[in-house]
Amino acid sequence: MMQINKRTIILVIAVAMCVVASYAAYASTVSAERGDIYFLYLHVPTISVCYIAFSISLIASIAFLAKRKLVYDRTAEVSAMLGLVYGAVALIAGAIWAKSTWGAYWTWNPKQTITLILWIAYMGYVSIKLSIGNVEKRALVGAVYNILAFFLIPLNYLSAMLWWTPHTTLSEFTMTPQIMAALLLNILAAALFFVYLMITTAEVKYLEERVNVLIYKKGGM
Repeated sequence: MMQINKRTIILVIAVAMCVVASYAAYASTVSAERGDIYFLYLHVPTISVCYIAFSISLIASIAFLAKRKLVYDRTAEVSAMLGLVYGAVALIAGAIWAKSTWGAYWTWNPKQTITLILWIAYMGYVSIKLSIGNVEKRALVGAVYNILAFFLIPLNYLSAMLWWTPHTTLSEFTMTPQIMAALLLNILAAALFFVYLMITTAEVKYLEERVNVLIYKKGGM
């Protein structure tokens, strides 16, 4: 009898949730007051998971500095990479939403600008991880950089309150129970896919590290 592993179960649930969330988004869009509400169901879930991914990366980096175990560094790196993927989708969706609402893809308002700087900062984190050969040094420098980069997230959140921005907020939508349910379902679907990708990527990363260790040992013999 074929054994179904944890990753497969999560993937099946994520796909099912995505189908349900897509239908809920469609149903709520039909009766919505604002015609651009469909962007809400893509931009908000992806940017939310992006922040969650960077938060997990931060916690893992702090754990590495405290315990110096490479498993935490691996978790931090994988989570940051996935955060970049979700962040890229959020930036693209946000730019298309901006074109629909403001007539321009990019206006350099504080919210857009700080989000882009945040994305570039974490690209720098990944670049550091790829550029340093020594494993311990790479993990240490990456962890310190990761902690510093994370401070852009609260700044991004506060930007709408500190500076004027035309960026659309949830308060501008009439959040009926139908719209709220559809949004929460889409956030949950995006989060489940993140969990699946996190587990899968971490396993691949671990196997890659094991192969590199074996190659190194074989070359040193």
